[in-house]
Amino acid sequence: MKKHFFLIIAFAAVMLSACKKSDDLDKPLVGLGGDKWVKTPLDNWLFATFTQPYNLEVKYRFDGSELDPTKTLVPPDSAKVRPLMETVNSAWIQPYVMEKNADFIKMYSPKQYMLVGSVEYNTGGTVKLGEAEGGYRVTLYNVNNFNKSSRANVQQVLKTIHHEFTHILHQTVIYPKDFPLLTGGGYTADWNNQPLTDAYTLGFISQYARAAPEEDFAEMVSMMLTLGRGGYETIMKQTGVNVGILRKKEAIVVGYFRQTWGIDFTGLQTKVQKDFNSYSNPPVFSHIGFGKAFTSIVINPALVGGQSDNFNNAWETSKAALLKVDATTQFTLESINVVFNSATTMQLKVNYRSAAGPGAGTLATGTFTYSVVANTAAETYTFALTGADATANTIAAAVKPLTDFFSGAQKTKYFYGPDAKVEFGGFEKANDATSFTFGTLNL
Repeated sequence: MKKHFFLIIAFAAVMLSACKKSDDLDKPLVGLGGDKWVKTPLDNWLFATFTQPYNLEVKYRFDGSELDPTKTLVPPDSAKVRPLMETVNSAWIQPYVMEKNADFIKMYSPKQYMLVGSVEYNTGGTVKLGEAEGGYRVTLYNVNNFNKSSRANVQQVLKTIHHEFTHILHQTVIYPKDFPLLTGGGYTADWNNQPLTDAYTLGFISQYARAAPEEDFAEMVSMMLTLGRGGYETIMKQTGVNVGILRKKEAIVVGYFRQTWGIDFTGLQTKVQKDFNSYSNPPVFSHIGFGKAFTSIVINPALVGGQSDNFNNAWETSKAALLKVDATTQFTLESINVVFNSATTMQLKVNYRSAAGPGAGTLATGTFTYSVVANTAAETYTFALTGADATANTIAAAVKPLTDFFSGAQKTKYFYGPDAKVEFGGFEKANDATSFTFGTLNL
């Protein structure tokens, strides 16, 4: 159904009536000395957070002269401005500052953020959520609907922010010429009337990516950053997705950021997700498990620190006992793999080496099998040990603290190191938040 929007302009009548009073002629015009306001705590915070360190002005007081006069727009609610701009700072500016430096933001960020309370409606039924104007200004619409407690809402805002900043970057240094050639025949001005499934089949990450090559590139960047690796890989697992082309686009994006800007895209993505997940519950349960984005986790406390005391105790106790299983070979605990090998079973693979004797250095793996009960509502997996192979039986008594650790109900979680370079995945006991372990996520 086509929607129609009307704008009634009555400025002329107002101006004529105002000119009847001679004293009105002496009043200063807005923009020429008549728009002075007493600074509020919000103004001071915006100045200290954005203008002073990054030379970036945040304009939230409504000024229709800087917006499209043919559109019906409303001013932003000042109560929404700080929560929104806190998110802009923590999930856009700071990841770039930490991954690159503050000078990068000073040089390439827009000089002004213009905030508008409503969306801007386009012909054809689409809405505008943001736009970048020549690298100078980013206009962010729909401010009045910002809700930091809604992950979907925040993700939409972050996607808009990262999308528009990507335009500034590629307008400064163009993306590789090979990028638009990958799906050259799929671009269309009628993108909003084409289903998402068609976009996936053709090798586009979203419907809007089909609008033009530059939108395609900005969509790839913004979707990868705001969906995170788990959300992005979840799309890759869907039937009908042209994974081959999307992987090529992904590689171009990663290479562009590294070679052009000296930015590790994975590190940038992880920092965005660490911040986003700190105030919004991530859909990690839908990312880890059989048939999901990640089907296995490799855990090695020697390589990935920050494990809980309970897990470290189980690890060290098992490690010491394993050395005594065979005095000649002295088995040394190396790592464990959690593998979701079916919808109802999980395998815990305990990897160890012989430290002495004729087989010194030989790697062995004992496989313990657990039943799996998934509780989607609670977002937990309940594991129960059901069996072990011959190699596992040899070491079962020694590594019992480890196999016991994984028994019972477990929540899936994302974990981050101090440098937030890699996003790890793991488990936290459902009834004890102090008991957790995590490691490297594998597809």
